[in-house]
Amino acid sequence: RRSELVWNSADSKGNESIDVEIPQFAQSELTPTFHFSETQGGLVPGCEHYTRGCKLRHPSTGQLFTCRLCCEEVRAANKYTDETLPVLDRQAVTEILCMQCGALQPAGAKCVNKDCQYHTRPFAKYFCSICHLYDNDENKKIYHCPYCNVCRKGEGLGIDFRHCMRCNACVGVSEYDTHVCIPQRLQGNCPICHDSMFESTEPLRGMQCGHVMHLSCY
Repeated sequence: RRSELVWNSADSKGNESIDVEIPQFAQSELTPTFHFSETQGGLVPGCEHYTRGCKLRHPSTGQLFTCRLCCEEVRAANKYTDETLPVLDRQAVTEILCMQCGALQPAGAKCVNKDCQYHTRPFAKYFCSICHLYDNDENKKIYHCPYCNVCRKGEGLGIDFRHCMRCNACVGVSEYDTHVCIPQRLQGNCPICHDSMFESTEPLRGMQCGHVMHLSCY
């Protein structure tokens, strides 16, 4: 189909001398992705990790991925190194691709294309402009912790979580007064699988000694 310019990076930077270059993407990158959701009654836009109507453009390589975890799966399957395909840093993302109309645009809650359905409704119910996290799962509660500086599962600080400055971690309100503080306890790796815990999407289990590991590893 014919390509049409709906946004120019020169406009946002106030520099009209910037050349308009149309980036080249593989067909697999431009193809919308879907996954089956029992709670939402069938196929919905997004991937198995997040329901959303857009893709993220990798800030280093320029490739399109539905989410950072999809990028991690590609890295693992192809044994890419940080030089060949760096980890997708969500906070460094500046551009996204609308999976409905195919418009490449600045990262935002809605599509800039006025003729697109995502122009009048957001790409996802939850959107964080800091983490560039999109999730349209009605059954998932997410909040952004300004102290962790990442999005966490839960209703929010002061509701079901409190942030411990010494641990530098969010702790459930029911265990906050009795938990054992260990400075920066989520900054290390899980003692069982050795994967990072700070941005892990897996549930974590706090031990009586104050240390933490993945619930599945426990």
